[in-house]
Amino acid sequence: MSILSLGCFNKPIEKEMKMPMLFDTKEQAEKEAYKFGCEGAHQMGDKWMPCSMHKHNH
Repeated sequence: MSILSLGCFNKPIEKEMKMPMLFDTKEQAEKEAYKFGCEGAHQMGDKWMPCSMHKHNH
């Protein structure tokens, strides 16, 4: 199951996405972390986001 399709990697991800990427499990978020150039995952409420820390600078 694909949550988001990124067609262009030249643009900053933050400008392309209006909502953060949320996953039901830590494992799913960790698998997607490489797309953001990071590792791990962190919890946001009852969901998980890629990257071990929430950051907005690239």
